[in-house]
Amino acid sequence: MKTLTSSLIVGIVLILIGVGILLDKWDILDFTWEEFYPLVLLALSLLSLLKVTQGRKDASFWFVFLGALGLFYFLRNYDIIGSFWYIDSWPVLLLALGLSFIVMYFFKPYDWGNLIPGAILTFLGVAFLLREMDVRWLSFDLVADFWPLILVLIGMGVVISSLVGKKEK
Repeated sequence: MKTLTSSLIVGIVLILIGVGILLDKWDILDFTWEEFYPLVLLALSLLSLLKVTQGRKDASFWFVFLGALGLFYFLRNYDIIGSFWYIDSWPVLLLALGLSFIVMYFFKPYDWGNLIPGAILTFLGVAFLLREMDVRWLSFDLVADFWPLILVLIGMGVVISSLVGKKEK
């Protein structure tokens, strides 16, 4: 059954790629790599979501990571959001990684190892993305002065969680 599903998915993907290339060659639809790869990322994200619904909770990382990147590049390549050069879009990678770790924490709340890098990467991704978008309400001097508060808050969460865990046992 698993092989049949995989074969069907590969076959459908090949058919869609072939139809897209033909439509591009016949000047019916503009189907270049720039329009195509975000759709591939979104399709892979949906396949990961299907795995999550089947009980494979580790696939939630890839669902969020590929979905966030696919959505960003789709919106950028189709001129829905402002144009980012590839070199300027690296904060989106940090944000996608951070959100992926946070979602994994929600599926496995006992694993703090996912929440800490998730929070740090998400914060850095948002901060640098806002900077790339010329949003200046966030002072980077303020961030530079108060970033240790993140460590304090995470440490407090770990201590409280361990104390609550001991009381329940």
